Amino acid sequence: MRSIYFLVLLPFLLFSCDSANKERPSAQYEHKKESLADMERSNPLKFLKVNGDSHTNLMNKEVVEGTISNSATLATFKDVEVRITFSDKSGSVIEKDTKIINDLVKPNSSTEFKVKMKKPKGTMSVALDITGAVAEK
Repeated sequence: MRSIYFLVLLPFLLFSCDSANKERPSAQYEHKKESLADMERSNPLKFLKVNGDSHTNLMNKEVVEGTISNSATLATFKDVEVRITFSDKSGSVIEKDTKIINDLVKPNSSTEFKVKMKKPKGTMSVALDITGAVAEK
């Protein structure tokens, strides 16, 4: 009698263990991780921020020092284009210049840079913006 119950219950036990998820959890995780990395690589301006300051040295050159921060979780960026805008006391733009920072900016980290350049006459303020970057593969 017990063997009959066992034979009846055996198919239920075998089929009830079938998972609804046919894909391995690690494969799902890797797929999501790849799609997140692709999204981060395609939108560098969304994840990169620049902060900085400037001063004039003894040679009357403008020394711009700053920090580039990367808030992406997976993407590393390089060749970051920093636009430096010189303005006069009324806020009018005198000159714009773009410098490429060749350092790697790893995920969730920052890198510092320093640029020396000729100071346009009448400069009262300097602003920094990121205009582009290349994602490292």
